[in-house]
This record gives sequence, C-alpha cells and structure tokens, in this order.
Amino acid sequence: MRNTVAVDRRLLSSGASSFTFTSNFYFPAKFARTPHFGANPIRASTTTNDESVLRKSLSCGRRALLSMTALSLVMPCDRVNNTLGAIAADESFRLREEIRKVLSKGKAAGVLRLVFHDAGTFEIDEKIGGMNGSIVFELDRPENKGLKKSLKILEKAKSQIDLVQSVPWADIIALAGAEAVSLCGGPSIPIQLGRIDSLVPDPEGKLPEESLDATSLKQCFERKGFSTQELVALSGAHTLGSKGFGNPTVFDNAYFKILMEKPWLSAAGMTSMVGLPSDRALVEDDECVRWISKYAEDQSLFFEDFKNAYTKLVDTGATWKKSL
Repeated sequence: MRNTVAVDRRLLSSGASSFTFTSNFYFPAKFARTPHFGANPIRASTTTNDESVLRKSLSCGRRALLSMTALSLVMPCDRVNNTLGAIAADESFRLREEIRKVLSKGKAAGVLRLVFHDAGTFEIDEKIGGMNGSIVFELDRPENKGLKKSLKILEKAKSQIDLVQSVPWADIIALAGAEAVSLCGGPSIPIQLGRIDSLVPDPEGKLPEESLDATSLKQCFERKGFSTQELVALSGAHTLGSKGFGNPTVFDNAYFKILMEKPWLSAAGMTSMVGLPSDRALVEDDECVRWISKYAEDQSLFFEDFKNAYTKLVDTGATWKKSL
C-alpha cells in the first residue's frame, strides 16, 4: 500500500478490539499539483501535519481509518493486508467514477494519446521519463499539439478528487487511459496507484517520431524496454481516433486488419491513405507482420497483450510512494 491513512483517535482511546470501516476514505498524498492553464501557474500543496489530516477527514463526515501500525496491533498481518487491499480497491473505484463523469467515447483517443506522450519519454539507460505527470509542463512542444484539451478534460475530474484527497497527475492519466480503452469496448485494465509526479519537464526528443521506419521504431522501443511484440500491441491503440482504422470510437482489432490490407496502395488515391507513416512501416517488417497477422485474426489475443503492454507502459520508469 502506497498511501497513508489517518487515525481516528477516538477509536484508539476507546480500547475497542474491533472496528467498522466506512466505504469512503481520505488518503493524504505527499503532495499534489493542480495545473491551471493560461496565465495561472501550476501550484503545489503539501500535507505534512497529522492534525490537519485528522481534521479534514472528520470534516468530510467520514470515520478516519486506523494506520497500518495500529491495525497490526489488533489483527494478524494477513487481515491487515486484506483490509489495505480493500482500501486500495475502493480508492481506485472512486477515482474511476470521477473520470467516467468527464470522459466520453469521442474524447477517448485524445486521453489515450496523453498517456503515451507522458509515459513514452522513458529511457532505460538514461533512467529518465516515464509515467510521471511531466506532460503538464510539456504541452507547448510540437509533438504534444492538441493534448492541452485532453488534459483540461481530466482537470475537471482531478479538481473534484482533490477536494477529498490529493491525487498525482500520473495516476489520473494512467487510470484515464485505461478507462478510455474500456469505455470503447476494449479490455479492462487494472491500474496500480501511488505514483509521484515530476516537478520538471522530461527531456525533449524522447518520443518515437511519426516518420520512423520499422527498424528505427523497434530500436526506439527497445531503448524503452519494450519488445517488438509489445510495440505492435501498443500501436493497436491507433484503432481509436481519426486515423482511418475502422470505427473511431470502438477499440477492436480493426487496426491490424486494415494494415494487412494496405489500402494506401490502392488506386483510389488520397481517400485510401490511413494511419501514420510509422503505422504503415510496421507492415513492411517481417517480425512486425507476424504479430499484426496474429492480432488481425484473434482479437482476444490482442486485448490480452495490449492490457499487459499498457500496464508495463504506465508502470515502467514511474517513481512510487514508499510503503509504510
């Protein structure tokens, strides 16, 4: 568990040996940043005082939870772990609910692109980048054109969540991407919470360029710790949006089916141009084609592999809050 919980001191003083927990909890984070676009700066707030945490928990009308240390005094470790696991599940559910309020199928492609552009800066050797919320500082870069709109959508959800608890941008974006996939008919993707936001932008020039050929793409993803199979699976996210791969609001394996057909070679001209140059390059590589063919024939396989690759994408390179 990567979050701290406040202690209801009335419970501790009562000497009670069993406790009843409410379904809503307050989890103070180490810090949180809420970006305000335009002339307003991004501000940071810090929760450091235990008394303020307790007062905020009680003012919200919720019974504060016992800390892990207190719990360990009155119940076995396995029950502590089960309780904390239930807390984490409840927290994830509540965050997803807030995200669903602002998300729609028409907005899903932009939100998923936001995930890739935040997490895609990771480099193994340089130990930089990853899912760290630094995208809030990088919106003016040419490769991030159009992402400000997607971030503003999620800011609506984050502002509501922050009224009760401080949640990092990295968690919100990772979770929103998973919800975008699910909303459009794709696989359900579990997301671990507890990332720490970066306070500075990631270095420039770390995202894969749209003009890369297959060999360069594979080398780029290898530097980020991803195999060719994972590259192809993640590329399947382009099935959403206006790139010409089937229904723009349905997450399915149409991307791979259309790649195999190579409609851009048709005599129909520009109306048959689909995808990015990097998409069309994949189908010219034998190793990539093997996976494209598999996913074109088996959507369930694509869903499973995309789920695993997405989880790796949003976890790799992230900095996590320390467990108690």
